[in-house]
Amino acid sequence: MLSSEFFLLAGAHLLALASPGPDFLLLLRGSLRHGRAYGLAAALGIALANGLYIALAIGGFSLLQRAPLLLAAMQWLAACYLAWLGWVFWRAGRPPAVLPDAAMSTAKVAPWAALGTGFLSAALNPKNGVFYFGLFTVIVSAQTGASTKLFYGIWMFGAVLAWDAGLVYFIAQQRVMRALTRALPLIERGAGLLLMLAAAALVASRS
Repeated sequence: MLSSEFFLLAGAHLLALASPGPDFLLLLRGSLRHGRAYGLAAALGIALANGLYIALAIGGFSLLQRAPLLLAAMQWLAACYLAWLGWVFWRAGRPPAVLPDAAMSTAKVAPWAALGTGFLSAALNPKNGVFYFGLFTVIVSAQTGASTKLFYGIWMFGAVLAWDAGLVYFIAQQRVMRALTRALPLIERGAGLLLMLAAAALVASRS
């Protein structure tokens, strides 16, 4: 029988998933530009990066908390990556030359490249690591068994993958995609601006 601890953990995790961030912007823009296959590969990359942080949290390796220099380095890397990604999005903010179906057939990106982009987006965000460490520290009891913690970890990994894949499938619906494609230049420029602002905020937090 599932405990109240699980429901509290799952609820907090779901609220975090529902909060738009760089990963959401990446999936939105990538799915519109390159199609559903790209979005699903990127979603898997995001889930794998989250799975890495979940595994570290379950194992009790509070690496980021014990190594401030590593945390600072990750924040600078994240700031640079977000700024670069934001600039790419901003420059790409132009009306597509063809309809969505044709665009997807001519703008294919290798699955491994999409997976890598998704992985980097989530792995270079130190807030993910801090979130999972905090989640297990605050909610999960010290008396909780290893098998239960493993179940929690598998559940959260699956939740990230299912949420992001569901988002991609929603975006990839023809009616949704056609409507969003009309607004693609605005979406890309807006996403680019938000990512660059996020990078600036990370830099400001280090000063």
